[in-house]
Amino acid sequence: MRPKIIISEKAYDEAFDYFIEKGFEIIRFSSQDKPYEAVSHHPDMFLFYDDKLFVEGDCEIEGVRCERLGPKYPETIKYNIAKVGDYVICKYSHISARVKKHIEEKNYKVIDVNQGYAKCSTAIIRDSIITSDQGIFDACKDKLDCLLIEPGHIELPGLDYGFIGGTCLTFDDTVFFHGDITKHPDYEKIRVFIEKKHMRIDYLKRPLMDIGSFIVTERSE
Repeated sequence: MRPKIIISEKAYDEAFDYFIEKGFEIIRFSSQDKPYEAVSHHPDMFLFYDDKLFVEGDCEIEGVRCERLGPKYPETIKYNIAKVGDYVICKYSHISARVKKHIEEKNYKVIDVNQGYAKCSTAIIRDSIITSDQGIFDACKDKLDCLLIEPGHIELPGLDYGFIGGTCLTFDDTVFFHGDITKHPDYEKIRVFIEKKHMRIDYLKRPLMDIGSFIVTERSE
């Protein structure tokens, strides 16, 4: 049995090699030609996974077909949802209606935030988070273990900088970073926070780059 992982086609070649070596089946997520070029290949703009994969209407990936993204914010944030344990962090009024129904059926606790790109902005470390967004930190700090880091220092071609949620994935006892997290000015805080969760850090020796969240889905033969 191998877990499937959805990764942006713009990821470093070393990232694909890394997850293949870890036993993952790779699904390359190609550019959707919307809403704008810098994030058109980011899985977390178009997909949300929780027991089932919810898929933006024009995506060719198999899953529960949902609404299409609009061309402008906030119609671009329908799937940008961070699920942390029994909590979901998002701008709740603007997420996909089908996903919202799923959240309500599961009785998840909603942390409603002003930051529409909640998943992009949030690294999920088991039942805790790392974020550079002050609003997300303030909304979550009394409910979850949270670490606030300095914004920036993450590459995202086409924009000034990227976000921590689009650089990493937690699996087994490892937090993997798509680039050299040790170069981040808050690396020591990040390292201590992760190690307190009895987890280790692994990373590529390349510039730290936001490519949209890695999405691990169901297990397959």
